[in-house]
Amino acid sequence: MVARGKFFLYDSIVPALEAGDYTMTARVGLDTTGDGVEEGDLPTAPLATHINVTAPRFKLPPDQALMTFPPANSEGAYEARLPQIVLKKRTLPWDRKAAPTGTVIKTQTVEERTPWLALIVIAEGEGQVVHDKPWEECITNGVLLTGRVDTPRASYLSVPQSTVDAIFPTIEDLAMLTHVREVNLDDTEAAMGDDDGFLAVVVANRMPQFDSVNCKPKAYTACLVNLEGQLDALPVKSPPRTFFHVSDVFLNDTVASIAGAAISGAAVPLITHGEPRTLDASNRDAMLDAVRRGEVVFHEGALMDRAAIGADGGANRLGTISAEDFLDGNFSTLASGAAVSQSMRVAGTFRAFEFPLELVTFERFFRFPVLTSWRFTCAGDGSFEQLMRNLDVGLLGTKAEGGYKRPLADCVPQASGADPGAAPVTKLPLEIAETGHVGLPHLTRTGARENSWYRGPLSPHQLLRDPLASDAPFPVLAHVSDHLRMMTPDGREDVSLAVAFETGRLMAMSQPSFVAALMRWRDEAFGAARARQGQKLAIADRLRLLDRFVDAAILEKFDTALALGNLGRALEGSLLGVIESHRLRTVGNPRPPVDAALEIPELRGDVTRFTAEGLGLGADIMALIAKAPEDPRVMTMLQSTQPGLVADTRLELDTKVTASIEATLETGLGVLASVAVGAEKFDLQTVERLKEMESLGEFEADRFGRDR
Repeated sequence: MVARGKFFLYDSIVPALEAGDYTMTARVGLDTTGDGVEEGDLPTAPLATHINVTAPRFKLPPDQALMTFPPANSEGAYEARLPQIVLKKRTLPWDRKAAPTGTVIKTQTVEERTPWLALIVIAEGEGQVVHDKPWEECITNGVLLTGRVDTPRASYLSVPQSTVDAIFPTIEDLAMLTHVREVNLDDTEAAMGDDDGFLAVVVANRMPQFDSVNCKPKAYTACLVNLEGQLDALPVKSPPRTFFHVSDVFLNDTVASIAGAAISGAAVPLITHGEPRTLDASNRDAMLDAVRRGEVVFHEGALMDRAAIGADGGANRLGTISAEDFLDGNFSTLASGAAVSQSMRVAGTFRAFEFPLELVTFERFFRFPVLTSWRFTCAGDGSFEQLMRNLDVGLLGTKAEGGYKRPLADCVPQASGADPGAAPVTKLPLEIAETGHVGLPHLTRTGARENSWYRGPLSPHQLLRDPLASDAPFPVLAHVSDHLRMMTPDGREDVSLAVAFETGRLMAMSQPSFVAALMRWRDEAFGAARARQGQKLAIADRLRLLDRFVDAAILEKFDTALALGNLGRALEGSLLGVIESHRLRTVGNPRPPVDAALEIPELRGDVTRFTAEGLGLGADIMALIAKAPEDPRVMTMLQSTQPGLVADTRLELDTKVTASIEATLETGLGVLASVAVGAEKFDLQTVERLKEMESLGEFEADRFGRDR
């Protein structure tokens, strides 16, 4: 078993059956002649059973993604770690085949442990993620996927050949970027809600980078893509690169400018026709309607008309305007109040990354199905290790001289000018104690507003977990019924332990593995202990009835042993002896093992003689059996004895009994005959007049003389 804080790594766990449709055929043959024919002399028809092994293909279920790094929609210094995703199903990266095993593609061989999944990290301008499209449109043209699909609509990643060659892994890299991790289920941080301790991890082959050219954070999108049938699109093996260039991020300057404009809402239109675009900027209602429709947007201090293209072929710029006037709907500050002319209408507009990159570049584009994706931003220098190494140590609320300044990128210019001075005081100073406690406002459950002491997990002094249990061999665990609210010498409450306990309880209950373990303990250990306690109490209540004739010292001794949980010793200690000596008063008069049977007068006399006559054996044999049944001569005599036959005797009954039986038999036969042939006298003419009855009603009318 894996210890807490440790884990085992496996290169891969290939399933016994890949995802797909299978047919299992069973054939049975019966060999009736014994000639050993394999198929049998009586072969039966084969039974075919269809099996479908399922696995995600175009959409990853939410419960299968346990963790992503960097976290979704987060911003931080992620330059030192590769992005990754942790999957719940251990065999998911190998449930399918991107290509048949042994296929050679660009001098690279597809192995059994080559996964069909890859984690691709793209920056803005490198590709396009499109959602909610028919699954047929989520694959590159010309690629044919057979088999079942798990969803009719899916997402896809559209990237040109240059992006694939620059940032995608090779076929041999795929196996090194995927592994299986076995962890301890009790380690909630490592298990992350898993149920068997095995996790599949898919790692990206690219580290995010801060945009040092433009000196600003860079946004990335991580996509878990399906590579089925498209391994030939991956790049060939090449020597590793030790440098990073801006050309690796953007396709070209045109795409970079369009991508930046699209994100800000002022995307450059691509398709126009000859109809002029007219928009009266002096008409406030017309301008507001254009803003509501998304045609007119505010971008970098100017109004941009996205529904038209200017004379120079670029975005149609209506004029400069302040943000306050735009929010107030005041368009009078624009340069001209006449109708805007010399602009052509745009056939279609787009927003963010919805415009097709295929129209911008003439490269070949590939589409990879995206099972799941998330965005994050790489912002500047300064990793977690750097932050912790430069952490100021002191009481909560203590202000260090100078303070710690987060390192900035080399491209950030140094601040110039005079020191603005200290910030104005806007709140009361903190109330800090030597023990690390801080006085904070406290709203109690009754609605009273008080000021209580609170201390976090860090303390400047060594403290005992429980001052009253300093000599205990192990720390005393708190119970849910313990409020853990202590009173300090100054009369105020200390809620530090209460807050810590409640926070820990909520964090524990948020982990599915902890809740499952708690329910198992409640069903097994807690239920068994409760049953044993109930049994002890029931036994104690019944034994209290003995206090009228059992010595009080014996009952006290029994109570002591029962309180210590030793029920066996309590019963052994002279209590059973007392019950035995007072059997009639405690247990009652015992029932005899066998009830007396009725006496049979005919069996009075020698039982051996009756048995010999009933079995047809000699009296000497029965006498020997009754005297010495283990004598060997008994078996010899029994084997050589011919049992007698049933005697030819007649059972004589009392004449009254015989007469009663004969009269009853005659009456019954008469009733049966009257029902069968009718109530008239039975003779030959009666039989000749019998006819076939067609219904039960006709039979009852003939036999009983009534209509049904």
